[in-house]
Amino acid sequence: MKRKVIGLIVTLLLFLIFFCAGFIYLMVHPSMEIRTEIKPIDDETYQSLGALEYVEHPEQQNFRNLLFTFKFKYSNAENIRTEMPKSFKELLTSDVYWVGEDTEYDDIDHNEYIVKQDIVLYMGEVSEDELVDLLNDGVFTVIWEEDGKEMRDEFNIGETVLFID
Repeated sequence: MKRKVIGLIVTLLLFLIFFCAGFIYLMVHPSMEIRTEIKPIDDETYQSLGALEYVEHPEQQNFRNLLFTFKFKYSNAENIRTEMPKSFKELLTSDVYWVGEDTEYDDIDHNEYIVKQDIVLYMGEVSEDELVDLLNDGVFTVIWEEDGKEMRDEFNIGETVLFID
C-alpha cells in the first residue's frame, strides 16, 4: 500500500515538474504558426467580383479564396518584421491573382504578431498542383530581436498549403 502511495506521489511530482518546465519554455520561447488555406469562394464574394468577361471560364467554381495567416507568439521579442522577396501577386502572376488585401499588426496586449493575406484566385487555367508549384517559389521570413540578438526563421509558402473543400 505504501509503495502505491509513494509511486503515485512520485508520478504526480514528475507530472508537475514536466508541466511547469513546458509552461516556462513556452513563456520564454516564441512560437510560430503559418498556414495557407485555399477554399471555394462564397456566393457573396463571387457576386462582388468584376471583370469576369476577361476570363475564359468565369464560373464560380473556378475561383478560390487563399487565406495566408502567420502568427508569432512571443514574450520577449522586439522589433518584429516580416519579408517576402516576391509578393503573392508576383508569385501567382496576374493570370491567377485576382484581388487581395493584406494586414499586418502587432497585438501587444496578447504578445502576438499577425500577418494575413486574403486573396481571390482565378483557377480556370491552373490546377491545384500548378498553384502549389507557383507558391513553392515563395519564401516568408520573420525577423526579430531577442536578448539583443537578431533571430530569423524562413518558411516555404508552398509547404504550408492546405486545400479545403
